[in-house]
Amino acid sequence: MTHADTYTNGRIVVKHEDLKVKKNGRHIQFDHPYEMRGDVIANALSYIYFEEKGLLKKKGTSRVFQDDEIRKLVPILIQAFSVATPSQVITVSSYSERMLLTDQQNYCILFIFERSLNIAFSRIHMLQTYNDSMSEKKRFITTKENPARINHSRFWKLVPAAGQRLEPSHENWLVVDLSNEIYQQPIVQRVGTVDEKIKVGTSDLDARLKKLEEKMGSTGETHAPEPSTPAKESHEESKMKSKLMLLREMVGEGIISTEDYDYKKAKLLREAMDDMSIKEQLQEIKDLKTEGLITEADYTEKKKELLDRF
Repeated sequence: MTHADTYTNGRIVVKHEDLKVKKNGRHIQFDHPYEMRGDVIANALSYIYFEEKGLLKKKGTSRVFQDDEIRKLVPILIQAFSVATPSQVITVSSYSERMLLTDQQNYCILFIFERSLNIAFSRIHMLQTYNDSMSEKKRFITTKENPARINHSRFWKLVPAAGQRLEPSHENWLVVDLSNEIYQQPIVQRVGTVDEKIKVGTSDLDARLKKLEEKMGSTGETHAPEPSTPAKESHEESKMKSKLMLLREMVGEGIISTEDYDYKKAKLLREAMDDMSIKEQLQEIKDLKTEGLITEADYTEKKKELLDRF
């Protein structure tokens, strides 16, 4: 194996760092180097969950790592673990795409101790724009961050799955028993977030909304041309607004979930305005924000994207 201090794949950065880690009040040496199996580490990463804190938290748990991150991370981690020294942890700074322009960043350290994988986080799904991430990358190069020295976050906490437990007095540090049978299974790609559903096209929402699209005249049926009127033009211009209003009603009636609404909203913002000018798109998203159909964050990110393209 070839030794390197830093391994990268796109915006994913994996490094060796000489960091002090305490367990039970004493500094420990890591069981490195370690020969990591690809299927085991892939399964371990895919079963790491967290839940949000606070009044505006989402319900339920979410996966920390998306499938695209895991695919990129596995070969790098195998290499990094194979040449790490007993004093070196493996640090991971990874990004995965979100609905609009912001990215979600994870930062953690990994090490093997007493035949278990330890993974401690200081950041989970931290939202960053491109400029934020470039500034963060510069800071990352010049400083050493040690997630083992913190024990919680105000915004999230890890939720142990099978074969996992929290390090005592830590909400941000998992100890994973890699011998557990769940990590020995064949790798199964699991699509668990709205972003992943958009990327791989596995959501069934489009099929469920087919009738809705037909009712709104989007099936491509030919009709006799009608005289153009201001009211008609206004209706055509606000087709996306009409879709979002109907979708919101369906959420209120329990026909679709909030996740379904967010999925379709993100897809519409990405694709439904391609035939409009930049000016028309800016006016459209302003109207959508005023109507409460998209959030302030949606509006800000889409506006920035449009202005960057201007």
